Amino acid sequence: MKIFKIFPLLLFVAFAFSTCDKVEAPYQTGFDCESGNQNVLIEDYTGHTCVNCPSAAVTAHDIKSNCEERVIVIAVHAGYFAEPLEGTDFDYDFRTPTGNIWNDYFGIVSNPNGLVNRMNNDGNYIIPPGQWAAEATKLLSQNAPVDIEINNEFNATDNKLKTTINANFIDALSGNYNLVVCITEDNIVKAQKNNNSSIGDVPEILDYEHMHVLRKVVSQQWGDQLFDGYVDAFESLSKSYEISFDGTDWNPENCNVVAFITNVSDKSVVQVNESAIVE
Repeated sequence: MKIFKIFPLLLFVAFAFSTCDKVEAPYQTGFDCESGNQNVLIEDYTGHTCVNCPSAAVTAHDIKSNCEERVIVIAVHAGYFAEPLEGTDFDYDFRTPTGNIWNDYFGIVSNPNGLVNRMNNDGNYIIPPGQWAAEATKLLSQNAPVDIEINNEFNATDNKLKTTINANFIDALSGNYNLVVCITEDNIVKAQKNNNSSIGDVPEILDYEHMHVLRKVVSQQWGDQLFDGYVDAFESLSKSYEISFDGTDWNPENCNVVAFITNVSDKSVVQVNESAIVE
């Protein structure tokens, strides 16, 4: 008899740690896109069976549309709601090994949730979608010590990308910093669960357009070392990567390179940029 009393409790606990949270409306409407040079990275931790995740995607899109190139979004499909369901319209696997590692490290236990420049507030990185706009606004008016330049060359003949990332330092900087380089893809049409009729069909959008999807982290999962020590103002550091698109279903015309520099000590994002693979 005891097993029948315990089992429902276990189900409740499992569900409590894999919840799909309602997105509260953001109240930030104005953005200062001119004062500083600090770009913003919004990591949207999401899943195709999370009914509230389309609303979070709209929130990220609205923030980006205000400042376009100053705001970069990565949709990280990881966790319970990203699991593929075989034999259904939700059988596609959006997950990546690094996305799963990030999801666990940052303690994402419900969707949608996210990070904004991986800011750490007393050990907590997670920022709900309703707060993304306010956090982005604070950052956009600040100045970063470095700019990132991305140069992409895609060879359609051999289906390979060469990307060169230049970190151009405006100010001197000391410490230990890594460079993280990712491939994201837009316009992936697959099924998505949804509870917001203003976005699309409820409870499922079978032809939902997934944007900013993390496809691959080209660098190591926490980045490749950019420097450990000191770098002078007006100095530049460069790294190049070659990536084959063979064996993937990625469309290079819909793909972007996202590069960001992180402080190794706390994972915070110092600067971020994005560039289309095929202009």
